[in-house]
Amino acid sequence: LLVLEDVVAGYPPQAPGDKAKIILSRLKLILQADQRIGLLGVNGAGKSTLIKTLVGDLAPLAGSVNHSKGLSIGYFAQHQVEMLRHDQTPLWHLGKLAPNVREQQLRSFMGGFNFIGEMATTVIDTFSGGEKARLALALIVWQRPNLLVLDEPTNHLDLETREALTIALAQFEGTLVLVSHDRHLLRATTEECLSVADGVLKP
Repeated sequence: LLVLEDVVAGYPPQAPGDKAKIILSRLKLILQADQRIGLLGVNGAGKSTLIKTLVGDLAPLAGSVNHSKGLSIGYFAQHQVEMLRHDQTPLWHLGKLAPNVREQQLRSFMGGFNFIGEMATTVIDTFSGGEKARLALALIVWQRPNLLVLDEPTNHLDLETREALTIALAQFEGTLVLVSHDRHLLRATTEECLSVADGVLKP
């Protein structure tokens, strides 16, 4: 699905005369269909930088990131929650993605993420952080990606929602890259782990 070849990941110079900020070097990674990878590392090691490079939010400073023709990426990071329209409802958000789908079908889908009855038509300004994160995840799942990249998805989620997410990810049929400190989630949903440490990626 996706190949990183000798990638240097980091941030370009911010002003003339500045140097690029290199976070990770010599990155080699081949993501294949149905792989399930957990990314581990201390805070600040570069996990989010790696994720942003994978999904195309950050261009590599060197090397290449090659996507296969049929690649469809679903990406969840904390800023996904901030991009929601707080003056709108869950049903409105899903309707923007699927303008030609009947409302009943949209409601059924939202119900699967526990946005039931009036909650589907309540403005999300009143929602908790966990409910907003759940909505952001629902919108990603609707788009049926074959590569799901999740950066700390359980932050702000209550225990019940964490468990629902764990079950949903375990049933997800596709390639998964997951950054998390939640051991239960990693054990239940990933099959191999990679470590981001000392500026490199290793098994």
